[in-house]
Amino acid sequence: MAHDHHEHSHYHIQTNERSTKIVVLLSVLTMAMELYYGYANHSVALTMDGWHMLTHVLVMSLAWAAYWYLKTKHKENNQKLKDRVISLSAFASAIVLLVVTLMMVVESIQKFFNLNIDASDGALAVSVIGLVVNGVSAYLLHREEEHRDLNMHAAYLHVVSDVVISVFAIVALFAARFCDWKILDPICGLLSALIIIQWAVGLIRKSWKQIV
Repeated sequence: MAHDHHEHSHYHIQTNERSTKIVVLLSVLTMAMELYYGYANHSVALTMDGWHMLTHVLVMSLAWAAYWYLKTKHKENNQKLKDRVISLSAFASAIVLLVVTLMMVVESIQKFFNLNIDASDGALAVSVIGLVVNGVSAYLLHREEEHRDLNMHAAYLHVVSDVVISVFAIVALFAARFCDWKILDPICGLLSALIIIQWAVGLIRKSWKQIV
């Protein structure tokens, strides 16, 4: 029975590592496009999406590294060690998510005083691509729900936060393009940030309880 549990745990680590690796590769490409078009078109919503995608890449890389470490360096059935590594990775993910989101709050507030946004076809296309990639990433992470641990939950939370930001970015760009409602860009940035801050704080509390 203990051997079966060890094999199941090792399988879940391998499965989660594979999922996070795929999401990292998808996210790197999307991040580069979003940041380029976000700054080129002066869209704080799209730029925020790109920067969150960067944190998404960093955090997913951290999650990937945690699973790789457990798979290659600690193959023995030490559940306490595994739980500690996973909780520390999740805690670090939550801190990164919170810090970058707070930075985006500042940028959104500054944008109220400079409503310069060019909602070009390229910016709209990139924001839609970002939403699609985030949706695929969310599916890849969520499909292993029975094997999800706190580390995978943190990774999934980052992906869902990017989905929220992508939706707000698309709304803001469409509003600026077709209704000339440029004020909606920083408003969408703030609204998405407030939602994600709540998620980040909740994850910090949950992971910290497991660490201590």
